[in-house]
Formats: sequence, C-alpha cells, structure tokens
Amino acid sequence: MRPLSRVSAKDKSSQRPVSAQVKRRRELRRQRRQTLLLQLWRFVALLLLSGGFAWILLRHGWTLRGPEALVLNGGAALKTNQVIEAAKLSFPQPLLEVSPRALEQQLIRALPVRSAQVERRILPARLIVSLKPEIPVAKAVRQGPSGRERGLLNAEGKWIPLSEASPEPLTNIVVRGWNNQQRVQVAALLQQRNRFEGMLKAIVLHPDGNISLIIKGLGQIDLGGEPALLNAQIATIVHLNDTLPEHLRQTNQSSLDLSNPDRPELQLPAPRNPQKAKTQP
Repeated sequence: MRPLSRVSAKDKSSQRPVSAQVKRRRELRRQRRQTLLLQLWRFVALLLLSGGFAWILLRHGWTLRGPEALVLNGGAALKTNQVIEAAKLSFPQPLLEVSPRALEQQLIRALPVRSAQVERRILPARLIVSLKPEIPVAKAVRQGPSGRERGLLNAEGKWIPLSEASPEPLTNIVVRGWNNQQRVQVAALLQQRNRFEGMLKAIVLHPDGNISLIIKGLGQIDLGGEPALLNAQIATIVHLNDTLPEHLRQTNQSSLDLSNPDRPELQLPAPRNPQKAKTQP
C-alpha cells in the first residue's frame, strides 16, 4: 500500500494551484513572442514594400525618355542622332541598364573619335557623353577580308573607319595598300608632309615592305624599305624638285630610285618605236 500512497501524493502536488507570479511570467513570455513575431512581419512587409518601390523607381523613374537625355561634350563635330545611332540606343531606356564602359568602347569603334567618356546622371536622368575628335590627315585604301576597303588615317598612321560622320581629311594624300606593319613609316611621312610643300600626292606600300611616293612634278619615287633613311630621302626630294631640269620631269612616266639617297637613279621611260612609213605599191 505504500507505493500507492506515493503516487497519489505526486498527483496531488501536480494539481496544486499555480501562483499568480508564475501566471504573470507565462503571460509576459507569450506577449514577448507575439510582439517579436509582429515586429518580424512588419520588417518583412517593409522590406518587400521598399524593394518594390525601389524596383519601380529604378525601372521607370530613372529612365532616358528621349534623345534630349543625351548631352554631348567635347570638340567632335557630331550630331546627337549620329551618336545615338552609333551607340545603338533606343528610348525609353532605363538609365542603370546602360553600361558606360561598354558604351565608350562602342562609340570609339563606330565614330571617328580618339576617346569617349560616358557618365550617368540620376537627377535628372541624363547621359553625359564627352568625345575627343579624331583628326584625319589622309585618305587610305587597304585590302580587307571582304575586299578593298576605304578609310582615313590620323597623324599617327592609325586606320579610321569611314562613316557618314567622318570629317574631311586635312590633305588630299592617299595611302595605298595600308597595313599595320608599316604604320610607323606612314606616320613619319604624314608628320613631315609639310616638307614636301604640297607635292606629295600618294604613299604606296608594296607587299615586299618597300615604299613608293607619287610626287607632283617628279612622278614615282621609290624609297625602298629602310626607315632610317627617310629624312635624307625627303631632303633629296626637296632638292631635286628645286634643281631637276624641266625636260627630265616626266610625271607618271619616269621613276626615281632613292633607296640610296646619296646616289639617286632616274629611270626614264623607253622611247616609243616610230611607226614605219607605209610605202606605195
């Protein structure tokens, strides 16, 4: 009977009334849990709401509405529609979807500019495009993958693609057979073009690396392929232009070999054979 008395004693102790302090503590813990859950839900709702507003603002608030949102700076003589077409921009365009770096590279490839800088402005939504113009010096022709290509060259001999936005070159000089391997020699000739006093008409680059010039009043002049002799060759050309007798000036018929500027060789065209007189039978 003793074990039964112990069990009944435990049951009696578990059925004792809970004190007011214990109830109060339990109620406070329940209220804290409810307050914490309520604050958590408020934070999640606020986060979702602010994220939605931010997405709407980024998507529709900071938007390039039209061409007037593009501001051009710099000395390039380009119109806004030419820059928009080269940049392949369409409107409306979310501002933050425009990559300044990618746009700069696209403008340099498509326009005759030396450099391009693009900056995004948020208030109001604007694209600030600063272009440094490329100044072409001569016309050029090269053999490309799809055939003969026409373009322009700057003073460093760099190829500039031809487009509707391309300005007129500073001279009428034409570089035929342009290639990047001989760009340094071409640049040296273009940078010293004033020494020719307007006589230089064309620079011809040969596949074997040799260079020829077409000089007004002197015809074709072969320079060979030694860049170190260029200054002496130009000085010889200027001297010959001042001293060469008029009867030896056979433009487009004679050729002058200046591969050794100390010993220029003038090659005259072979005389034509006179037609034999017809005899009467």
